[in-house]
This record gives sequence, structure tokens and C-alpha cells, in this order.
Amino acid sequence: MRSLPVVASLFLATIGVVPVASASPELPTTVRIPPPVGEHAAAAQVLYFNRCRGGCTVTASATNDARSHLSTIPQGAPGEMFTLTEFRHGDVVWNGLMQCLREVYSPFNVVITDELPAPGVAYNENIVAGIDNEINYPGAGGVAPVTSDCSPYSYVSSFTFANGYGPDVYQLCYVAAQETGHAFGMADHAWAFIADGRSACSDPMSYRNDCLSNGQRFFRNEAATCGDFAQESCNCAGMNPHSKLLAALGAGTPITPPPNLAVTQPVAGTQVTNGQMVISTASSQRGVKIIELYLNGFKWGEKKGVPFGQTNQPEAAYAIPMPADVPGGVIDIVVVAKDDIGITTTAPTITVMKGAPCTSADSCAKGQKCEEGRCFWDPASGEIGDTCTYPQFCLTGTCMGPSADEQICTQSCIPGVGDSCPMDYYCLATGPSSGACWPEGAEEAGCCSTSDGAVTGSALLAFGLLAILAPRRRRRRA
Repeated sequence: MRSLPVVASLFLATIGVVPVASASPELPTTVRIPPPVGEHAAAAQVLYFNRCRGGCTVTASATNDARSHLSTIPQGAPGEMFTLTEFRHGDVVWNGLMQCLREVYSPFNVVITDELPAPGVAYNENIVAGIDNEINYPGAGGVAPVTSDCSPYSYVSSFTFANGYGPDVYQLCYVAAQETGHAFGMADHAWAFIADGRSACSDPMSYRNDCLSNGQRFFRNEAATCGDFAQESCNCAGMNPHSKLLAALGAGTPITPPPNLAVTQPVAGTQVTNGQMVISTASSQRGVKIIELYLNGFKWGEKKGVPFGQTNQPEAAYAIPMPADVPGGVIDIVVVAKDDIGITTTAPTITVMKGAPCTSADSCAKGQKCEEGRCFWDPASGEIGDTCTYPQFCLTGTCMGPSADEQICTQSCIPGVGDSCPMDYYCLATGPSSGACWPEGAEEAGCCSTSDGAVTGSALLAFGLLAILAPRRRRRRA
């Protein structure tokens, strides 16, 4: 039996907007409404944003159906009609809002339109007009129905009370993205990203405004804790807005550009030394999630993107040191910038020299070859679960096991977060919020030590040198 849905509200008080209505802003609330059934119990592939030209009416009802303008959200007797005033900010702001929403939703298989879909085309509606009191729902900047079982559904209306805001495209985009995200089954708000505790303020599913209070937010591909104004338990099985929408809608084609990237140091043809910085400058519309340093085809270092400001993530210089255990010889430096959904920019190769060219693999790291003066590993080919003796064999860059003679390729995971590991693997905790994927049913005693190769590999840093045994946490199954 499906759980009863609730109504999720984005309140003006939480984002510092002065409402046009005189009612005092209130704290978030939930209201039970009947569950969707039949044709409603699915994800719509069309999002219709309605600016209510000439005004539009919504009828209070015990059911939700955008086609008939029926909604359980207006606070009135069944059959009572409410009129919302037309979007007041003009065509320039509207067109900017629609472009922002197309960018935000472009990674997913959904059409963004401001034209009423043809009969028979399943859609969800977001009414971007009016103010909260026009449907007798005071104190809200936006409101949407959500199911407490976190399932998406179709033919439902949510509201962005645009006339209670100024003509700020990004703020309107943030509210509209959050309310429509709720209608796709996201019953929670994001609080902080689990990996490092950063505020989830860069995601439209967060109330937090310690960043991007006046910038473009995107559904982030990062697991997050839940909460409105403090961390709370999640209603759903974890919170990763990008993954939630990907599961509900399928993959689309991102229209945001790849990161901008330029390497400024070192200069091609020069000698480099241990600890010398490889410096690059990078920026991205979505934000730079990570800068990676590859030497002769292998990732030897990385640096996280800088924090977001109130309008964007600023362009920044990223310095990654040359590791001391990089073997001498000819070195091809490649720097890569990625955003949170893996859109990548690769800088042109810069060839430098460290000491003298290698003449044999004897001077190289474990598992490496020496050709044309370069020490290098063959491209990684080890899948999760494959036997390994050094981490660079693994596609994940992580080789772990109970002993140096009994190791497998694995990957990092977050204990307690669903789908952190592939099927038939569970997340074995190696720290308070980190772990490694381990085969279900495998012997845990003594697990796990990392490969003792000459190079540990940056991916291993997430685990520390030894995994900490913890109670078994199995992968959740649908």
C-alpha cells in the first residue's frame, strides 16, 4: 500500500525574501493528502511552467489533477475556486527563468516547457505566479505535494509564488526547481554533503543560504544528510538529488558547458622536482568538483573545488604538488577538471623531465614499465572484485584485502547509504563516514590492508592505512 503524500513548502522566511502578503512567515509544515493512483502513479516526462497569463484558477479538491486545475493544496472547502494573478516580472525575467530551468533539468530525460502539453501527454505543472494568500496558504514562497514513500507521480500542480519575490531569475529558478523536485518524489531537503560535511546550499533541494543565495543551484550528484534548519532523519533512503531524478526520469543531455581549465605551471621542457606545484586555473557554471593530476597516464593527485560564494563558485587557482614517489624520467603532465556530474575538461599535455630518463623498469614503481624514458602503468583494467597486487591495476585505483597476497579491486562507499556499492557487495566501514565495498559473504576477519606497492594511489587516502572493522551493513535492495 502506498504511503500518504504530504505537502512540502518553501517558506519565504528561510531565504530572506519579504513577502508581498502581510501574513507573517511560518515554519515549514506538512499536510496529508490522498495518495496518487493509476495514471498519476508515475514520473511525468514533461514539466509545464505556467505563468498564468491573464490570471488562472485552481479549485480546492480532495484529489490532484493539473488537467482539471484540481489541487489539495489551496486551503478551502472542496469546490472553492482560487485565482492567482499573472506572473508580474515580464518576458525578460521569464525567459531567463525558463533557460535556467532547462539547464538545471538538462541532465534528465524531461521536457521543460511553458506551453500547455497536448492531451494525452503526461506532465506536471508548476504555477509560477501569484502570492501565497491567493490560495489561502500564507507564509509560503512555494509549495508542492510529495509522497512520504518517495515515489514520483504525474498530473500534479505545485506552486512558485513568483509575485512575492523580486525579479531575480536565480531565486525564482531555485524555488521552482525545489517544488518540482518534490513532485518527482524527493520528500526531503538536503542539509550537508556526507563526504566532507559541506553545506548543501548549492542544491535547490536545500533551504540553506550560506552559499548561492543569489546564484544558480543544481541538483547535485552527492549523497547528503537531510534537514530543513538542522540535520534530521531522512524520510527516504538517503538523499542524492541527482540520483533520485535520474532514477525517476532517466538520463538527458546536459547543456551546461564543461569546465574552463588552463595550466600555468610548470612550463613544458623544464626539469621538475619533488613537491613542485602543478598549478591550473579552473571555473565552471555548475562548479568545479575536483581537479585531477595525471602523470604518464595515472592519477597521482587531486584537489577539491573551492567553496561556493553567494553568486557562484569563483574561478580559482589549484596547486597540486608533484608526489615524491613519482619515478624519475620523462613525465607527461595532464590536468583534468570535472564538475559534480562528471562533465570533464582535459588540458593539453605538458611534457617535463624529472632527473634522467628511465632505462629499465628497475627504476620504476611496482608494476610499471619503462619505454622511451617514461615509467608508466598499463591502463587500468581491474573491475571491482578482481584479484590485484597493486592499486593501479584497478579501474577504481583501490586494491585492498586481508593480506598482501589476497587483495581485490574495490571502491569507496558511504556506510548506511543505499546503492553505495554494486550488487552483491556491501559497504564495510573504514571510518565514521567512509568505507570500502566488500563481497557479501566474504570473510571479514583481518580485513583490510592496502597494497604495499611503491605508490598507494590517491583513492586509498579515503580509507587510511587500515580498515576499521565494524558491524556488517548490507546493501539495501529495492
